Amino acid sequence: MIKGFVNISLEKDFTEDLKKSLEELAQNTVCVGIPEEANTKRDDSDITNAQLLYIHTHGIRDSQMRKAMQKDVDTMPYSKAHELYIHEHGSPMYQSPPRPVLVPALDDGKEIIAEEMAEAVKAALDGNNPVIALEKVGVLGENMARAWFRDPQNNWPPNSPLTIERKGSENPLIDSTELRKSIISVIRRGDTHD
Repeated sequence: MIKGFVNISLEKDFTEDLKKSLEELAQNTVCVGIPEEANTKRDDSDITNAQLLYIHTHGIRDSQMRKAMQKDVDTMPYSKAHELYIHEHGSPMYQSPPRPVLVPALDDGKEIIAEEMAEAVKAALDGNNPVIALEKVGVLGENMARAWFRDPQNNWPPNSPLTIERKGSENPLIDSTELRKSIISVIRRGDTHD
């Protein structure tokens, strides 16, 4: 048996390394939605999926406002973002009730998202690249948003009788799944508020 004392001293201060790792992590933002570079036009219209999601989120303007905006509307495509806006907030003019997607879906899963974000922080603190963990967070967000279309917690009203007759389904926003599939995630570096 060997007995003795060991004296350990640290010769290096890791504070700067830790700070650098956390700053590197902070340079990344996980975005879930329909990014501009992946924003393609739908097969059945001139609008993009992002414009459609915008419409479903926020609704359509009333007829007087639409008349005032018609010149602008005539000179640009009706965007998928605008369409999603309508699904999220509804439209009295078109009798389109709000059917929000991104915010409620991600809010519903925020605890799970927070756990995955903690893994990204842990990776950064361990000196590893946090992007892999952030990509997992993004895919998790994608899946949550896509699942929201069929989740009964969304409390979306069913399609109107006319829409049911036209589309053959009372379930809103899932007839072609094109909008749902267009929701993806990307990791952005730097300032994403522009």
